[in-house]
Amino acid sequence: MKTPSLGRHLPPVFILSLLFLTAMIAWLQNVHILTANGMYKSIQAEPWIHDFAHARLDQSNYLYFPLYGFLAHLLDLAGILKGVAWKQFAYLNAFWASLCLVCVYAFVLRFTGSVTTAILATLFHLGTGFFLLLAVISEDIMPGYTLVLGSMLLAALWFDRPTHWRVIAVAILFTLGWLTEWRLIFPTLPAFVLALAIADAPLRQRLGWIATLLVTIVAVTGIVQQVWEGHNGAVGLPDLLWTGKGVDSGWGGLSWSKAWMMLAGLGNYLFITGNYFDPASAARGVLPLSLSVLIELAIFVVGLALLWPRRAEPRLRAVAAVFLGTLAAGQAMNLYSQPQDPQMQVNVMPWLTVTWALIVATVLAGRRWAELRPKTMGLLAVLSLVPLAWNVVSLARWRGEDAAAVAAVAEIERYFPTDRTVFLYWGFEYIATWQYALWSHTWDWDFIPPPGPAPSDWPRFKWIAVNAGAIRHPQWTAEQHAAALKQQIDLAFRLGYRIAVSDFWNWSEDELARRLGGVSASARAPALYDMLHHDYEVVPVFSNPLIGPYYELRRRSPP
Repeated sequence: MKTPSLGRHLPPVFILSLLFLTAMIAWLQNVHILTANGMYKSIQAEPWIHDFAHARLDQSNYLYFPLYGFLAHLLDLAGILKGVAWKQFAYLNAFWASLCLVCVYAFVLRFTGSVTTAILATLFHLGTGFFLLLAVISEDIMPGYTLVLGSMLLAALWFDRPTHWRVIAVAILFTLGWLTEWRLIFPTLPAFVLALAIADAPLRQRLGWIATLLVTIVAVTGIVQQVWEGHNGAVGLPDLLWTGKGVDSGWGGLSWSKAWMMLAGLGNYLFITGNYFDPASAARGVLPLSLSVLIELAIFVVGLALLWPRRAEPRLRAVAAVFLGTLAAGQAMNLYSQPQDPQMQVNVMPWLTVTWALIVATVLAGRRWAELRPKTMGLLAVLSLVPLAWNVVSLARWRGEDAAAVAAVAEIERYFPTDRTVFLYWGFEYIATWQYALWSHTWDWDFIPPPGPAPSDWPRFKWIAVNAGAIRHPQWTAEQHAAALKQQIDLAFRLGYRIAVSDFWNWSEDELARRLGGVSASARAPALYDMLHHDYEVVPVFSNPLIGPYYELRRRSPP
């Protein structure tokens, strides 16, 4: 069967995808759903938008900030959301996500020769929870993901019959992707090596292809390093290949608590059922998360059963090596880091779309389904749209929260003037991101020196984070962490500040332990809880529908 020409198919796929995603952004009016990390990235990108020549490179996002800074500058020149980078980044993500969907469509059409299968697979990928989410918020993964997924799709098409030029093309695209987001190198590089290692060719030839892959990756990285040599923040080739981001922090490490977070990441990837940001919240959502994972498992099992008779086909083996290899390596890495994070799952889970595409193609082409084809096609179309329908409705629950957050920050300031207040936070409060953005770009006291005595309006956002000791000082004992936190609180009192406390104060010791499990520090909970509730007490001040109750901390009176 002749494969339909791609030329007339791809522009409509891109245009329709971009129209849908930009409409979603405008409708949701919230580009910080589930994660507000994109706000920090948009602030970090401001120098690249306004003073490209002197902005500082980021070792782990070497190409991301120059790319998005330049694109946001173009949007400023065009008068599109001028000066509001955090919104611009969401629309830029929609652009890259649309390119990604073009890649998916082209791959499926080339692999199966079926326009129907390509359409249904593209709609399925669009609807997967984390892809749709990351396409309409300001998080930083989408350009890197698009480039890396493009390289994976090319490898799946080409590595059944590799040539040095094909390997070089895949390696170039892959390297540009992970230089946009460094950690993307780890799940997919082993998969590429595996796909080349099992290719149908003599061992010497396979080793040559693997060497070409690795040499090209290093060479492209070296070229990028030389292009930016002398720029502010430029690093050498070894530092680009290994940045070590997060390895020596509380994000790294293995614990049973990470199993709950893995469930959250796997489950929410297909169907978003809630905001599961730590082991405690994932445990509460065990039923919907488990159902989503079971559906993913069912797709895998059905795909395996239908495709098993074709297991000797070189191209199918290449597809399996690339996508299942990425899945295995990626989830192993995620279990060590942040398995619940959308951007940690999106690049290791595209096997689901590929498997769904192969299921659809097999069913539509199979003789046994011929008599039922009209009904079967209708059923497959409905099933392909189910994730999209579900996740659009699911995302709608957070609609309009950007404006609500701005209003909440103003309300906080009415009760707690910034020149006389230090905020005691758990550390992951959603509203803290907005205070950071709207008041002053200042981190917590574990990271920066404390201010002068009250009243002092600079920095406006003065805060202490309970979890900072777990993230930045994983080597501390529980007692050291509690002592450091108490020292910061007492310093705020000595300087004459009021201390505002968020609703984490109401957590039990067990709840605190579950939350600390996300940064491999559950064992610190007893010491932290005892110090806080033995030495201090709170009085309620106000409550807001978005951010919950706020309290004022006071030293506990002697009995």
